[in-house]
Amino acid sequence: MPRLVQAAVSAILGAAAIAPLHAQEAAGNAEKDAPIETVTILGTARSDKTELTSTAPVDIITPEQLQQTGAVTINQALSKLHPSFNFPQGQNAVKGQGVRSASLRGVGPAYTLVLVNGKRRNVSAQLTGTDPWPAAQVVDLNVIPFSAVDHIEVLRDGAAAQYGSDAIAGVINVVLKNDAKGGSVAGRFGGYDDGGGRTYQFAGTKGLQIGDGGFVNFNIDRLYNRNVDRSEADWRQLFPNGDPRNDTFDKKYGQWGQSQRDNWAGLINSELPLTESLKAYGWVNYSDKSALNYVNPERVVKANTQSPTATTPNRVSETAVLGVYPDGYQPYMTYVARDAAAAGGLKFSTPTIGSFDFGISYGRNETARYTASTINPSYGPDSPTSFYLGSWKGDTTSVTLDYLRNVDWLDESVVSAGALYRHEEWKTGDLGDPAGYTSGPLGGRTVASLYGPGGIYSQYAAQFPGVNFATDTSVIPATGSSTAGIQPIDAGSISRDVKGAYLGLDTKVTAKLDVGVTGRYEDYSDFGNTSNYRLTARYEFVPAFAVRGTVSSGFHAPSVAALGLQTTGYTSTFTNNGSSVLTPGRTRQFRSSDPTAAAFGAKPLQPEKSDTYSLGFVIRPDATSSVTVDAYRLEIRDVITNTDPVQGAAVVAAFNAAGLNGYTQASYYLNAWDQRTNGIDVIGRKRFEFGNARLDLSLATSFLDTKVSNVNSQVTVGAAPLTVIGNSRIRDAETGIPKNKVVVGSTYTVGRWVWDATFTRFSSYRYNVGNIPGAATANGNIDQEFSPESYFDISVAYELLSNVNVDLQVQNVFDKYPDKYVLGNRSSGINPYSFIAPNGASGRYVMGGLHWSF
Repeated sequence: MPRLVQAAVSAILGAAAIAPLHAQEAAGNAEKDAPIETVTILGTARSDKTELTSTAPVDIITPEQLQQTGAVTINQALSKLHPSFNFPQGQNAVKGQGVRSASLRGVGPAYTLVLVNGKRRNVSAQLTGTDPWPAAQVVDLNVIPFSAVDHIEVLRDGAAAQYGSDAIAGVINVVLKNDAKGGSVAGRFGGYDDGGGRTYQFAGTKGLQIGDGGFVNFNIDRLYNRNVDRSEADWRQLFPNGDPRNDTFDKKYGQWGQSQRDNWAGLINSELPLTESLKAYGWVNYSDKSALNYVNPERVVKANTQSPTATTPNRVSETAVLGVYPDGYQPYMTYVARDAAAAGGLKFSTPTIGSFDFGISYGRNETARYTASTINPSYGPDSPTSFYLGSWKGDTTSVTLDYLRNVDWLDESVVSAGALYRHEEWKTGDLGDPAGYTSGPLGGRTVASLYGPGGIYSQYAAQFPGVNFATDTSVIPATGSSTAGIQPIDAGSISRDVKGAYLGLDTKVTAKLDVGVTGRYEDYSDFGNTSNYRLTARYEFVPAFAVRGTVSSGFHAPSVAALGLQTTGYTSTFTNNGSSVLTPGRTRQFRSSDPTAAAFGAKPLQPEKSDTYSLGFVIRPDATSSVTVDAYRLEIRDVITNTDPVQGAAVVAAFNAAGLNGYTQASYYLNAWDQRTNGIDVIGRKRFEFGNARLDLSLATSFLDTKVSNVNSQVTVGAAPLTVIGNSRIRDAETGIPKNKVVVGSTYTVGRWVWDATFTRFSSYRYNVGNIPGAATANGNIDQEFSPESYFDISVAYELLSNVNVDLQVQNVFDKYPDKYVLGNRSSGINPYSFIAPNGASGRYVMGGLHWSF
């Protein structure tokens, strides 16, 4: 890792340079210096630890920081604020399916645990694909109202022994507001300079006192934004040879870009003391979200992925229902998610006995899909043009009992223990419209067979003189590419129960040495038992310098959706990432444990396991300066991902032997490989006081390098060896996200004004296709490296009155865009930018707002 080490050393020196700055402060202002540390409850059982005195790297993100980003969602704010947070902002509704989760340390969001007030948040019911990571069941951060957040704690460390499955790369704890009085109302409006994305946001919060020392806090958010269209003229031919529309039709006919969102979210948080030692607490959160975006357009000319122009210019597409869409059509899809969650419990605490926290939480998510402006070609002109595709449902119930007690005979020591029970269930909800997944009277017939007298193609002979319908053996597909929803044969449900317990000790061994040790045992009803540990330590040589480190193991069971999902559909020759040229026909994603899937090389999934090692140091020259450097190694074994489509003569024969005639492709989830990520995070902060003014500076950067090994790339179907994990998938895991992210921030507060500026830089990253690096695939796709990207954001807020603020935020001030795809990588013909752009591809964004507190 010579480059990684060299870059890290440079960043450490740069960050360290921030710490001793004093910016010619007046000597009389020294006593006004305010510390920059905040007490944290994450990663330790002790209540006296801050982010700088913790034994592991923890970051506290304040409400002021969240506000100053100009972000409208938690996911977007974390992406702008945190150097280790990697979640591509360019995902649209179809690729990202409207779900915005959390990812740390360069690995997929399935490995980051999300808590709300320390309680596990339920995951989305859908398997969400976020390039370049495989689809997984994850928490949608944006179901939590932005207005309900007091602050966010981010633990950048493996902590499965403390918090359970999923806490492999880290933990994000969203801490809710607990105000017992007052409130606020805020409204914001904005949009993109280059068009689209018009956004309206409303947020309200109100606190009330209940009982003696209790509170109830109400929060509601409303977010609506329009689509962002960044499509360009289709580089491919739209109509067959000789059609005059090739010269006159607007080739910028489709849409591609950021999705439309229409979100409501509400949250109520409360606490009520019952006696001096007993109090009740609880919160309830409901969200109704929808995300709409456009999918790949359907042209009149026949698609051909093996042609340099991706068309067969003397043929009409077998998916073109000319009587309904004479010029082709542009389908769009809407994802609708309704999420309800609640947590409640009792806390009992006395100095002699200790503290007990008994909690129960429940969460349900249902995600449904709709598609419109589309068609099922097998029904011809009689087909509907909009379809309901069905829904998935997920439920999680957790019961926990946690205990803390100070150890009298050990100085500053806390013992922690707990027990848990969790029930997880996933199932199909509604089925899709039968007209979307069934084959109509034209399905399976050739174009030629529908050309004779009375055939649907006879009337088009004069319109397309260059097309010989009578010799066209193209087969009308059994369903539309965007119409097939959940079928009865795919319906199912699956559940699991998890029981466990943990025991830990956080102690000050000497005046300079803090140590923490935690062990956890869990038993899964479907995967047996697992034991995990976590050791942490911090040694303070002098108050200004300390070393900290951790060693831990982790466990991540396959999600119940990955175990229970089966999908059956139909594919054309289209392939989005160019990894293969697909054979038209029916396709099925099998459950990995399905006995039928064994014929295609599938095996029952095994849990993913991890080991994490970290070592870092903390420099604190004074109360207003700090530099932290944390190096880590994260090793994950048996990483789960979906296979590439498995196809070929041996696959068709295996389908036929199973009685599934007409099927040409199979896929399933697989324990695909092991991976190791080495990384370094550097964070430096400095605060200056100038009379009635204050300047906060920060430099945060992360470096990471991922390597994949032990790849299960091939299976045997019949007697034929077939590739199920293409080499491009490996390159995606290693290079699909930037290896370096830098965030430089400054906030200047003076009088009624607050000025904020942030510079963010992402290093280069790659779009990977095909099994041979750098070689074009049959459909013209080719590996492409995207240049480093830099973005500059500013915001200014002014206090009009004692309780009224106005603000203006400009994101991407210089209207920067990532590199464009080369033409061969524009798989839909109109998409100039990639899905994996870390900051999206929408241009400069301007938003203004008004905030009234009372």
